Amino acid sequence: MGVLLSSILVQAQQIRTLIYNQQAKYYIYEANEVVSIYNTYKDTEGELINERFQILGQFLNADISITNLDAGVLYGQPIKEPLQKVLQEPGFKEKIKNGNNVVYSGKLPGVTDEIFLVAVPLKGQNQIMGSVIISSPLSAIKQHVNSILVTALIGAVIGIFLATISSIFISRKLVRPLMKMEETAKSIADGEYGRQIQVTSEDEIGRLAHSFNVMSAELKEKIDAIERYDRLRQELLSDVSHELRTPLTVIQGYTEAMQDGLVKSKEQEQHYLKLVIDEIERLRRLVEDLQDLKGLEAMDSINDMDYVVMNKLVQISVERLKYFAESKEIQLEVIIPEKQITIWGNSDRLKQVLTNLADNAIKHSDSKGNVRIELGTEKSWAYIAVKDSGSGIPKEELQNIWERFYKVDKSRSRRGTGTGLGLSIVKRITEMHSGKVAVESKLGNGARFTVYFPLEK
Repeated sequence: MGVLLSSILVQAQQIRTLIYNQQAKYYIYEANEVVSIYNTYKDTEGELINERFQILGQFLNADISITNLDAGVLYGQPIKEPLQKVLQEPGFKEKIKNGNNVVYSGKLPGVTDEIFLVAVPLKGQNQIMGSVIISSPLSAIKQHVNSILVTALIGAVIGIFLATISSIFISRKLVRPLMKMEETAKSIADGEYGRQIQVTSEDEIGRLAHSFNVMSAELKEKIDAIERYDRLRQELLSDVSHELRTPLTVIQGYTEAMQDGLVKSKEQEQHYLKLVIDEIERLRRLVEDLQDLKGLEAMDSINDMDYVVMNKLVQISVERLKYFAESKEIQLEVIIPEKQITIWGNSDRLKQVLTNLADNAIKHSDSKGNVRIELGTEKSWAYIAVKDSGSGIPKEELQNIWERFYKVDKSRSRRGTGTGLGLSIVKRITEMHSGKVAVESKLGNGARFTVYFPLEK
């Protein structure tokens, strides 16, 4: 029995030491990753660093803070006064200044709960600027150690020999998932977010592995959300360049015409100035609208709707594109019926639809080509069709042409340039007017884009 007890005590101490060492290595590794995050985003907004730390802290079930050498918090979770006193001790500060890691476990002054803490020096500009502190309650680790000891004691009842063999087997079995968790955690830290661990049991380790998998999946969702936010900001810049290009070209064309003396009369000059002012006003509205353009996908309807006479809208929109077409030696053919066609919609958004379609058609037509713009009715629909004389679109690409940022392969199609935003904006605005879109094309015969809107009697 003495041998059994000695064996159990030795194994218990080894298990306790191993788990504490594993936890310390794990926290040190994650603290070094925090240093990398800080060095990567320190020149950006502090909210982004705090958001990353919050996600990682939830994943580790621990508090993460970046402090200066005097234990003042720079980023992350606030540090309570008892812990701050420990961090301000000369021995602690000296180790950090010398570039050494610090591992602390035990009670804090005036606090009953025990804590497990790891501090890693924060290096920058070839000097120690502070430290990264990761801390969590020691009770969770102790509870895990105690569950292992209980399992070992149950095995000891069977017999001295079987207890010794079983304790070794159980120790290896229980430690292996922890090592797997450590391996997976390192992979997650390297960017493989969402990695899962195979759960082979329903005991404490199995539940811990399950919790690890849940946290890993949640971490991936958070990281994906951050990446989507970054991507939306990049898309906004693309939208700005795409949406402002054509109005600026029109303004430049009319102002250069006046500057070069091509305007021969006061009436023509006033006409050009009015068109320029209209485009400037449209630019101002576009700059304001681009801020909430991303919200179009979340909106059910467009504000400021009214009865719109499409005959007049097409005439005005085409007039603004004439100079752009002439600069590329493109002939604009406009077909507008004598009968008035009226729909319920927002005139600015409808102009944006026609401008985007005509702009794309002009860009993708060969020099001295032809762009045909047709307004008409079909059953209970009003439609605008824009036909270009470009090289056409492959049949297999037609179903994807309206997707946001979609670009047809440059080697096979005319649509090798541009941001891929115009047609997706056209589709969204059309759908918000209860309309629909269509495209027809054959290689070598150009493409015909059509938008349909419900007629108003």
